[in-house]
Amino acid sequence: MGSLEGTAVEKTGTAERLQVEPEPVVAPDGEPRVQNESSTESASPVRATLVTALVAFLGYLVLATITIGIGYLITRELMHGALGRWDADVARWFADHRTPNRTDLSAYGSAVSETLTVIVVVVVAGLFLVIRRHWRELGIVLVAMAIEGATYLTATYVITRHRPRVARLEDLIVSDSFFSGHVAAATALYGSLAVVVWSLTRQPVLRVLFAVLAIVAPLMVATSRMYRGMHFASDAIVGALVGLGCIIIAVTAVHFGARAAYQGDAS
Repeated sequence: MGSLEGTAVEKTGTAERLQVEPEPVVAPDGEPRVQNESSTESASPVRATLVTALVAFLGYLVLATITIGIGYLITRELMHGALGRWDADVARWFADHRTPNRTDLSAYGSAVSETLTVIVVVVVAGLFLVIRRHWRELGIVLVAMAIEGATYLTATYVITRHRPRVARLEDLIVSDSFFSGHVAAATALYGSLAVVVWSLTRQPVLRVLFAVLAIVAPLMVATSRMYRGMHFASDAIVGALVGLGCIIIAVTAVHFGARAAYQGDAS
């Protein structure tokens, strides 16, 4: 058979060689880049993890410093004025309106962000993200919760604030009122899950469901903790702000880690 002009097939022995160009990927800065297999499998994840950890640590230092500053302001100045009177009035109001049914509901509300609940939710969500290989989203949840725990331990070690002078429904350390770790954990956990869901799916039902959960869970926990006489209202407010700070730091840290990974690929 004759050969066709204009057709060139390169052969080595009897095997044809087919060159396939690697597909470009979109980096965090929006620029398409060619993914380098060796750097993605080795150097890039290490670089991304180190940068994420560094940014998260710096964020923790800033958040803990601000939180301690607020704690000193409340315990040394504001609690002796209008804020202190308001805190005391709110604590007494909840104590005066206790009923058996409300007490049971407050126990369930507190359980939403108990240590065991948080661990179970993080493990289940983490396993799902690992199986689906959503490493950035996993990082957001883990970093947010790690910063929340570290900030809480630091603040309660430095700041001493006694719990409300009402009958308390739980037996915990009396001087650890500032700030509400339950509220901070609820905000950081369910808020970070909402961020993850919004980044992974466009289904409106799931987005709305987790957005509502991120709002309702901290409110329910805050109400329950104040009802049970474990925290002042200002403790709950600061706890929610700390939780939001944890989410912001986690998203920022993971973003910079992802940029570092792609910069590693480019180099």
